[in-house]
Amino acid sequence: MMTRLVVSIAFLFLIWAPIVQMVTGLPRPSLSVDENRKLAAPPKFGSSTPIHKYTVDLVQWFNDHFGFRDFLIRAKTQADYSVFGMSTRVHAGSDGWLFYRSVMDVEKPRIEGRLKKDADAVIAGTRQLANALSARGVKLIVMIAPMKDVYYSDFLPNTAKKLPDPRQVSLLSERMRAMPEIIFLDSESVLKVVAKSRKVFHKTDFHWNDPAAFEVSRSLVNQIGTLEGRTEPVWAHSLVIEEKKFSGGEAAFMPLFYPPKETGLFVKQNWTLPPYNYSEKKGQFEWIYEVKELNANLLSPIAVVGDSFFDGMSRSGIGLYFNKIYKTKWPDVTLQTLVGNLPSDCKYVFLEFIEVNDGAYSELMRGMTSK
Repeated sequence: MMTRLVVSIAFLFLIWAPIVQMVTGLPRPSLSVDENRKLAAPPKFGSSTPIHKYTVDLVQWFNDHFGFRDFLIRAKTQADYSVFGMSTRVHAGSDGWLFYRSVMDVEKPRIEGRLKKDADAVIAGTRQLANALSARGVKLIVMIAPMKDVYYSDFLPNTAKKLPDPRQVSLLSERMRAMPEIIFLDSESVLKVVAKSRKVFHKTDFHWNDPAAFEVSRSLVNQIGTLEGRTEPVWAHSLVIEEKKFSGGEAAFMPLFYPPKETGLFVKQNWTLPPYNYSEKKGQFEWIYEVKELNANLLSPIAVVGDSFFDGMSRSGIGLYFNKIYKTKWPDVTLQTLVGNLPSDCKYVFLEFIEVNDGAYSELMRGMTSK
């Protein structure tokens, strides 16, 4: 009799506890699951709402909000990762290396197919854009940031899609490197040298580490310095690396109760910026950095269209070497709009984008042609 009572109470608890949690929101989850999408909103019912649509919306809303949903998702994901070494969101490679499935299985193959078809148009549009800027006395600089599988493919699991060698991005980079109209910042080659002696990407995060961004920033600054007639490298401060315990975005995205951690490499700041003004959300720019007193020893102003990979370059001390930096991000501005509203003191436009940025290739294809 006691056994039946315990079973009945347990059954009622399992039935009602999720409903109570869904209605009251208690207990609140300590950390919500990052699903990289907007969860379904509560359905709206009115006289003009078809019953079928209301029912579908109700089911979608319930599926996104039932009680203890986040806990159950984490429990299932933790079991998959801890017991079977896999995740439906992330490729769990050897030695703790993680790779987004969406990048490896969807975005990279899509870009591979697109560039196989559209590479000529990307080159033509880039040349058109460079010539339009050149007519205004502005030099175009292009950089395609590689993904970490370029350096750490040996750690990929067999479940990840394999790409041809050479990649279409590599072939496009070779063509851009040969274009006299632009400066092509070959970050992939810069980091191949660095990767022989230390990690250039985080194991548990999508991004290159800050010491890697430091090396790319140094290359950018010194190439611009050469263009401005400097006989010595402009980049002066040295790289100081510090190690920190770190768990990145790919680890958080799985999601787990106990996400994997690593010893990440970071840049220890050993420089002081000169007095400067910093403003945010000015016209088409996300932010503008400007030294308070123009310095002839600093490089001419530069406009940057970048993504989160440029954040590491900002943290490397790149602001030490420019009188002014205008920063905007993909896809907040079109290249045509940027060129049309480029500040008169700007002498460089730096396009930084990751190799799977489909929108950036579209912008380059468009060039200065209105479509």
